Amino acid sequence: MPPGIEVRPSGEEEFETWLDVVAEGSVHPDTQGLPWHEEFSREAIIEAERDSAAAGDVRYAALRDGVIVGGATMRIAEGVAQLTGAATAPAHRRRGVQTALLSARLADAAAAGCDVAVITTQPGSKSQQNAQRQGFDLLYTRAVLVKQP
Repeated sequence: MPPGIEVRPSGEEEFETWLDVVAEGSVHPDTQGLPWHEEFSREAIIEAERDSAAAGDVRYAALRDGVIVGGATMRIAEGVAQLTGAATAPAHRRRGVQTALLSARLADAAAAGCDVAVITTQPGSKSQQNAQRQGFDLLYTRAVLVKQP
């Protein structure tokens, strides 16, 4: 874990705070790497996260100085850990929050007996770099084609 960052499962009592941080980080994508061409409203992100929670995905909160500054989710099925999303509040980026969230989820996946973990990132992004530093290998890329009028 990077110094000063704590990651733990996120409880129901802080769900609304967790949702707010994840939505804030998601609607302000990181600008490093290739531009992100998909946009989702804050409301759409919150609804998707509520659905994820209802489906049983495990939520993680990343804290700096006792304040939630990032969040992530993970789904486990048949020995496969799917790291289903992560976001860091813009003011707290470049401080190891994403790395800490990855490390915690991978440790929990290994403890649960998973022998495979998968993650989806924007190509060329800081998230891709973080994942590869944690031992992920590129499986494939997805082309997103945009036609300008």
